[in-house]
Amino acid sequence: MATTNTQNAANTYLYEHPTLGPMTGVICPETPDVVRFRAIPYAELNRRFGHSRLRESGLDETSRDFTKQGFACPHTFGMEGIHSGGPYPGQEPILQSEFESLILDVNVPRSQLESLQRGALKQIPVMTYVHGGAFVLGKIDAEHNTALMVQHSLTISKPVIATAIQYRLGALGAMAMPDGNKNLALWDQRNALLWIQKYIDGFGGDKRRNTLFGESAGGFSICCHMLSHCPSSGPLFNRVIIMSGIIGPMFAPIPEEEAAKAFDNICEELGIRERGLSALSPLTHLDVTSIVSASDRWFSKGNFWRPVDDPAFFREKVTWDNVSELLGSCEWVEDMIVGNTSFEGLANGDVANALTPISFNYVLKQSLSDEAAQKVMKAYNVRLDMDQNLFLTSAMRSLGDIVFDAPIHAFAKHIATKTKKNIYRYIFDIRNPFPNAPFYQQPHHWVDVYFIFRTMQFRYPYQYLKDISDKHAALWIDFASGGKPWKQFDDEGVIIVADEREGWVEKSLSQYEKMSGVAFGRLDELWDAWKEKQGEAWSPVNLAALKK
Repeated sequence: MATTNTQNAANTYLYEHPTLGPMTGVICPETPDVVRFRAIPYAELNRRFGHSRLRESGLDETSRDFTKQGFACPHTFGMEGIHSGGPYPGQEPILQSEFESLILDVNVPRSQLESLQRGALKQIPVMTYVHGGAFVLGKIDAEHNTALMVQHSLTISKPVIATAIQYRLGALGAMAMPDGNKNLALWDQRNALLWIQKYIDGFGGDKRRNTLFGESAGGFSICCHMLSHCPSSGPLFNRVIIMSGIIGPMFAPIPEEEAAKAFDNICEELGIRERGLSALSPLTHLDVTSIVSASDRWFSKGNFWRPVDDPAFFREKVTWDNVSELLGSCEWVEDMIVGNTSFEGLANGDVANALTPISFNYVLKQSLSDEAAQKVMKAYNVRLDMDQNLFLTSAMRSLGDIVFDAPIHAFAKHIATKTKKNIYRYIFDIRNPFPNAPFYQQPHHWVDVYFIFRTMQFRYPYQYLKDISDKHAALWIDFASGGKPWKQFDDEGVIIVADEREGWVEKSLSQYEKMSGVAFGRLDELWDAWKEKQGEAWSPVNLAALKK
């Protein structure tokens, strides 16, 4: 039942969920055929640095109004509109809450809810978005609104339900604690997926057909869930779309000893003298903004929040070099999309600018043998006496490869040649279209986020960009609906490329190399140089040392 809310030109929609009871959602003008249920609490959190608990009681003792923006996890809103052309018009103010931010959105075709109310049940696929942000930022907001994808799914006659989840960030979600609590953000995500599994059928969704999609840290998170234990209730998802986020040496789980060093570093940033269990009390009593600021300072020095070894979460020991094999053995995922933008390393331009060919060679030798370091130098055509400007392109390219491209390439090849699973590979070669953005006219890391949701189309200067955005959403929806969106990646090396001249076009790797001038052989050479570090917990480059 819909009623008009004249204040915001939207309609509220009262729905009786068969398990959760009455829920009021909202129908917005830009998505007239979609009911949005916003900021639904999926878990409870009783103390800082504790594990969240799935809300087994559903929505008892909570508001039934799911029409408004929810709380974000405490973090620094440092990139609001900087890379997307400015603040999003009409974005509601977003407040932060340490204990009320474990929420999710559910966006459902209105026709699906009406069919359910008539007793005509035909379940439809589900898509769940896990946001990125290096595990230090991210939230459900207007830019990442999945409702426009649902609206588009109706346009192309492949209706889906889309959900999006929040989880704890920075030290609040990723810092391992001396009392044994660790990987809190991943456990938050798992609880969100358990909630979706438990209740999505009441919205008309098929819990057996849930496609996870996420970019950067969202992709790394999806990898972690593929590496985790399957719950007793059954698989939480059956397909994945991993956008710039296959785990490699920079984001592989770290030993508890290394995680303990990060804990000590945060205590030092906060001026806490105690260590170990004795530090928990002062950490718990600090204002949350102090925790966020300390986490930001530690991160700004070139450190990363990474998952921590934990048999309770990971079903096997994970090292950077066995990730592809373990992901390939995930029993509940047979179909996957994986890919990246065409110039991932631009995001590390500040690090590259601090290097010279000589210091680059020195950095390589800090983590590799002289022979392996020379292989890397050769792969990127770096000479000690080369022009500095020419070197910077190679340096940025290598940094992007280390974190993103090389693990993606190795994974795609393994799945295509060593398993019977279906993998579809893409490259997003579309440049940032917003003139006041720092990375304007560059196909940088995360630029695809400005296209997949269709939320930024009002700001595109050209129609062809809108067409690329619509096609992007359609391909992901088609895949989530059980389709084969393009020719799967195999020995022939066929990928799909999002290109400004041709749109989304299938090409062989060799064709893309001729078009872009970028050789994939460098990724094989880089991976080969790393083989001497098999089974080790290590980082190819120490970003913290470079930023000192």
